[in-house]
Amino acid sequence: MARILIVDDDPSMTSVLTELLRSSNHETVTAGSPSRALELLPEKKPDLVLADIEMPEGKPTGLKLLEDIKEFDRTLPVIMVTGQGTKERAVTALRNGAQDFIEKPFAIDELLKRVENALLQRRGALALAENATLKRQLRDRFHFENIIGQSRTMQAVYRMMSRVADTDCTVLILGESGTGKELVARALHYNSRRAAAPFIAINCAAMPEQLLESELFGHRKGAFTGAAFDKVGLFQAADGGTILLDEIGSMPLSLQTKLLRFLQDKEMRRVGCNDTIKVDVRVIAATNEPLELKLKDKSFREDLYYRVSVIPIQLPPLRDRLDDIPLLVAHFIREIATREGVSPRRVSDTVLRALQAYPWPGNVRELQNALERASALCDGDAIEVKDLPERLLAQLPDLEPLLATLATESLPSLSLREYLQKQESAYIERAIRATDGDKTKAAEILDVSPATLYRKLAQDGEPASPA
Repeated sequence: MARILIVDDDPSMTSVLTELLRSSNHETVTAGSPSRALELLPEKKPDLVLADIEMPEGKPTGLKLLEDIKEFDRTLPVIMVTGQGTKERAVTALRNGAQDFIEKPFAIDELLKRVENALLQRRGALALAENATLKRQLRDRFHFENIIGQSRTMQAVYRMMSRVADTDCTVLILGESGTGKELVARALHYNSRRAAAPFIAINCAAMPEQLLESELFGHRKGAFTGAAFDKVGLFQAADGGTILLDEIGSMPLSLQTKLLRFLQDKEMRRVGCNDTIKVDVRVIAATNEPLELKLKDKSFREDLYYRVSVIPIQLPPLRDRLDDIPLLVAHFIREIATREGVSPRRVSDTVLRALQAYPWPGNVRELQNALERASALCDGDAIEVKDLPERLLAQLPDLEPLLATLATESLPSLSLREYLQKQESAYIERAIRATDGDKTKAAEILDVSPATLYRKLAQDGEPASPA
């Protein structure tokens, strides 16, 4: 069902069109003049406009209405209804953006067919626009820059990701729970030539062997009890794209054999079927436990290990990159503020030091959850130490001395923005010193353009352009 705006100064024609369209389950809105139609556009938000080209008294004001509609919404389809001898104007209307035209007297079936065609094209255009927007958002969201960190270990991760993203190499992402393994996998996918194809993630530890095999490879109807229909497996569903096998170390040995065969031949068989299916999919594996230990106790196949670990990427735990915490805090605070439609909350220097003193067994995910909680419970626009989770405060035995030291410091407390700017300036200075003052080379190391580097230096009081 669609909402259609009918614009005609002839009440009898308006009545006929209304009855015809309502009989096809469409909602109708009527206007007896172009001016009234323009008033209704923002209020009723129609999916299609059906307008007479001659209104009123023989003047072709329908063409002016078309112009105004297209100025209001370029994507809104308009079908012009023309009388005898006005086909030339109808052609003009098509040139000016009308979707279609139909001549009076018209056949009912023909009118309904043209209306449905126009609506179908609109739905297709909207779907394409939505799909393009979604893909753009995904690319933006999973850009390498959104994996936060300036520590040396994270810089090494970025370099490796940049080198392997647009290849078909199998990647093994290693790291503790909460370090962002799936985020890295998605970034690799959305920065590759496969970005327009599906990305599918599955946790191999989350389901029993038979169900996991069916999920990965699919099954034929009747292959086992409960298989009431044919099922397409995730490898086939991800054809052309990427599949992430999370917690691959938990995969049963019998499935490891089938996975190894798939990686070697790029062919698979559904459960209960002898026919092979050729599939083009990139496999990324992830694990939070050392697979080498599983090799020793024979719970993981050695040949599969070498097949999936072609490119290993080790993600450091958060406790090994505490200098990245201010950047991560700023990122999550902005995300929370954007989602809630409010200004980002301030985070005191005391809170930042407390966060940097905590070991973070749950890594980045635990930090994100702690900030979500603190943002929800804080009074006013600033997050204080009292807003942090009790389990975090309980594991900081030196918190009292820390707070006492901060209370007696002569330097004023910095806002988070000032703190981050200070950190960034210091990092830029290190890069310039490391290149003996060569700012162009420093910009390359920092992975920014020279113009960006000079602009940031200008903010710190240095010349805005090369000497």
